[in-house]
Amino acid sequence: MTRRITFIVAAAATGATGAAAQDEDGEIVLTLPEIVVEADNRIETPLDESTRSVTVVTEEELEVQRNLTRNVGDILATTTPGFSPSNEAQTDFGQTLRGRTFLTLVDGVPQSTPLRDGRRALNSVDPDSIERIEVVRGGTAAYGFGATGGLINIITKRPEDGTFNVKARTGIELSLTNPVGDSLTYEGSGEVSGRVGAVDYLAGGSYISRGAFFDADGLRIPADSTGIQGGLADSDSINVFGKLGYNFDEDRQRVQIGAFYYDFEQDSDFAAISNDGVPALDIRTPAAFGNFNPVDPSTENFNATLEYSHSDLFGSTVKAQGYYTDNDVVFGKFPGFSQTRIESEKIGGRVTVNTPVPLKVLPFDITWGIDILHDETEQTATDGPTTSPLAEQFAIAGFAQFDVPILTYGKISAGVRHEAINVDVSDFTNDVGVDVGGGELTYSETLFNVTGTVFVTEEIDIYGGFSQGFTVADIVRSITDGTFANASEAESEAQRTNNFELGIRYGDGRFDGSLVGFLSKSDNGTTFQVDTLDIAKQPERIFGVEASGAVQVREDLRIGGTITWLRGRVDTDDDGDLDEDLPSTRISPLKITGFADYSPVPWASTRLQVTHVGTREPDSTAFGGTADIDSYTVVDFFATADVGPGAVEFGIQNLLNNDYTPLINQAFNLAFANARGPGITASLAYKVSF
Repeated sequence: MTRRITFIVAAAATGATGAAAQDEDGEIVLTLPEIVVEADNRIETPLDESTRSVTVVTEEELEVQRNLTRNVGDILATTTPGFSPSNEAQTDFGQTLRGRTFLTLVDGVPQSTPLRDGRRALNSVDPDSIERIEVVRGGTAAYGFGATGGLINIITKRPEDGTFNVKARTGIELSLTNPVGDSLTYEGSGEVSGRVGAVDYLAGGSYISRGAFFDADGLRIPADSTGIQGGLADSDSINVFGKLGYNFDEDRQRVQIGAFYYDFEQDSDFAAISNDGVPALDIRTPAAFGNFNPVDPSTENFNATLEYSHSDLFGSTVKAQGYYTDNDVVFGKFPGFSQTRIESEKIGGRVTVNTPVPLKVLPFDITWGIDILHDETEQTATDGPTTSPLAEQFAIAGFAQFDVPILTYGKISAGVRHEAINVDVSDFTNDVGVDVGGGELTYSETLFNVTGTVFVTEEIDIYGGFSQGFTVADIVRSITDGTFANASEAESEAQRTNNFELGIRYGDGRFDGSLVGFLSKSDNGTTFQVDTLDIAKQPERIFGVEASGAVQVREDLRIGGTITWLRGRVDTDDDGDLDEDLPSTRISPLKITGFADYSPVPWASTRLQVTHVGTREPDSTAFGGTADIDSYTVVDFFATADVGPGAVEFGIQNLLNNDYTPLINQAFNLAFANARGPGITASLAYKVSF
């Protein structure tokens, strides 16, 4: 009973849909479909059995949110406590999980580029190909290779039952503050899937052509609204994906191949920098806009996987995966510097084994395995000399995780992971003309985690624990910006975090909620210096509180929301005193989200949702930390109704046409990056499936 309640807490807080009904006493009870999560301990585990702070954004929630935004980072900002507010952009720079960077996976395959962080991992796959998103908050050693703030595992769609299934969707979007301008956005998507005997298949794709974005006053927002980090306006993107699977040995064994390709390209005459390369004094003045990028800013990402599983190999469940990824990100050109791109190619594999140990006194499960990763990353220039080295990483890690039920009172999960990482850095000449010798950097780290849940009553759980994370923390940038004579001198520049959390969850079938406090420490945190934008490695501490809840008011009405409050301090002179705030690119102000789902009739439903970002006055000399942050509130509306063989979907972003500046732009506090957010925007789509 307690596990069922815990499950309802986690799923309802993210907006998962379900059926509401009255029990024998006339109380309204929400019944939700069973949800499993892989990101917690690498095997499919019922969400209610997790001992960590986990959020699952379901396919139903994704279908609602994609009518308001097609960016994964923006969707997580709305649905996930602990995640930073929306950037309104292609980049996820400045978006953190509990104030730290996170590891992004697609079907368990790493998309982040920690050797040289391009911050496009979240937005390198289209929501149309996603089944669900799992978010584990706090450091995790179960996956490693960069998960210091947490883990975001994007699970792509799987074939549906039936021989032949078809889904199709088409839609448009238009700014209502400048409807006669060139803001028209149009999109289309489709997929087919099915099962024939022992074979299942899935193939699909989507295309979107975005127009210009306009603020609440009807003025054009620069195409790259975050300076050079990556905007969305005046862009085209295509996403294609497919899977082919085969079950054999009476369905005990399975092989599957899968792949997806995502290509985003922005071609605009309205960047935030004038044609002569001088930053515009006021980016809201259209005459100041221009574009002198030698190469169009873009994100190109290709993933291919080969997977094998056995459900009963000598009593164990075995999953093995090999993968290949190729990622290419082109940034906008910054005045006085070369335009750069980051190219990263990964080849890797992982094996996960779950072995039950049926002891009579205390039966438990062991999940154990190995990860292997080869990553080659380089930042090059499109119109000038390359001033960064080529970095080649080989990493291997072994892990073991123990899940022990304590009778009917609770559960303990404890594990260890050892990572051995070797990074080979080439010789290079930095941007001030100094020759830097290459070298080999070697890391050997052992990480631990202990978490648990206590079932206090049928309605109340208490959970918490300790976990560690480790990352090489943008080591190429550290070497490029530093004063090293040889790259091997940067071996100490990696980052380890120690994370603690303690929370309580309540659920009675009608109301559910959770409250958790957390603390994260690191002796080698990563921030940027405000004058040079060089990386600084300094001791830091982050702490905060998260809350979420939802209540089924009536059978046709459900309301809920989240609250995130956190603080971060840093020791800038390494004297043991935390003397400054961490910048707003790391620590966001108070974030409050809320929603109300109303279904007046069985064939139609609506949602009203709100996001509020509070004020912040950071005492910081770091980049992104010197400006005060003004509060703002954005309200969105969504409605869907069955019409004919399909459904009509209607969305309005920024319903109240609030004139605001997104958090990241306020934090940058730069003339060419201080863009406003989009004004009221409407979307209309029609989808059909058969």
